[in-house]
Amino acid sequence: MNSGQMKQKPMTEDQLAQVKKEIIRIYLFLISKTDHDPMVVEVMKLSALACVQKRFETGEPWLTVD
Repeated sequence: MNSGQMKQKPMTEDQLAQVKKEIIRIYLFLISKTDHDPMVVEVMKLSALACVQKRFETGEPWLTVD
């Protein structure tokens, strides 16, 4: 039995939406639980969202579990 094998495939639109939701959730947590300047955290969030969007648009391989 070889379940849970990792494979690289382009990200789907559903995966992109899920990753974006997770990024937003994580950065909201950072804003609420740290003393970091909220504007710095917002810039970090926007950078992460732009990065994942670019990876999606270029069809960069994304690890998936099959």
